[in-house]
Amino acid sequence: MIRTFHSKLNRKTLVFCLLPATVLAVYFFWVKLPLPALCCMVFLVFVVERLIHTFYVFADDGCLYIHQGRFSKVRKLALADIREAAVVSPSSLAFLKSRDTVMLELRDGSLRFITPSPAEEFCRYLKKRKEESLEKE
Repeated sequence: MIRTFHSKLNRKTLVFCLLPATVLAVYFFWVKLPLPALCCMVFLVFVVERLIHTFYVFADDGCLYIHQGRFSKVRKLALADIREAAVVSPSSLAFLKSRDTVMLELRDGSLRFITPSPAEEFCRYLKKRKEESLEKE
């Protein structure tokens, strides 16, 4: 069965990325500097496109496909390569806490942070799929 989880827009991205770029674009247009304003707007288009079109797909072939927008490659992770998945709160500032961040620990020791919504359901489904694949073997 194929299951899709969409990404959640977090406050850190809004506060530290989109808001300053928007303010700079408006400012550059206000002081009649079109090239820097155009650069800020192109940056905003790429970031918003990536945020809107990010989703995570569990496929029948035992892999997790990570789609991060139309302008980037699809990343493929085998479920057997994922050692652990846990919901984390990476920020210490209260207004920036995101409860929907999942840390994937891979077999090679690397970490990957993703933002599926809902995060707890993603972790439960990942654990269930890993158990099913172990039972088949």
